[in-house]
Amino acid sequence: MSGKIVIIGATGYTGSALARSYTNDNIPCHLIARNEAELTRLSAETNFKYSVCSDVTNLQSVEKSLKDIENEKISGLAYCVGSIVLKSFQTTKEEDFINTFNLNVSGAIHFIRKLQKQLAESNGAIVLFSTVAVDRGFNMHSVISTAKGAIQGLTTSLAAEFAPKIRVNCIAPSITQSKMAKPILDNARIAEQIPLKHAMKRVGKPEDLAETAKFLLSSNSSWITGQTIHVDGGKINLET
Repeated sequence: MSGKIVIIGATGYTGSALARSYTNDNIPCHLIARNEAELTRLSAETNFKYSVCSDVTNLQSVEKSLKDIENEKISGLAYCVGSIVLKSFQTTKEEDFINTFNLNVSGAIHFIRKLQKQLAESNGAIVLFSTVAVDRGFNMHSVISTAKGAIQGLTTSLAAEFAPKIRVNCIAPSITQSKMAKPILDNARIAEQIPLKHAMKRVGKPEDLAETAKFLLSSNSSWITGQTIHVDGGKINLET
């Protein structure tokens, strides 16, 4: 592989795990996130350059964050930005759906649009993130499942349209240690029950997702595109 890997949401648990996994591989990365202090620390740890994107839903902010790499060779894009809004459908508001869609889907589209040419020139790859809740169906998940369902549709559509120059795949995790899952996992009673609902009897780790993303961004997966890979501890097939 030649060219940089651009990691959006680089300071999240999964994004930072992915960045760290590249530090010994002689593959450069460019880190993008909204928190400059956290980016500075991760950059110092990994020796990768970074830029700040204050709002992934704002095209001008996205363009500004990519300014430093607009003439560089880009071989991979990982959009590790996500959110989780857990509400009964009756209590949801229109802005819940709109804001969640914009963060998870519109943001990904902005970055893909801006990097498409560079990715095509290097026969690159894109990795997006969904959730097991799209295919299984869970209570209180209508907001996030709507957005992530769109991500899976985007994955299959772009994989067909961008082939054979760019591969596009998606990872669908179950609950994983992350900033957005922390309030759930900090509840001792809930945290005790969650592993029991997975075949592998544990919560996902950021490294589980990062290593899968790394594989999908590499030439080792050169005949894989348009796929949603479930990295969910067996949740997709477990009837509990």
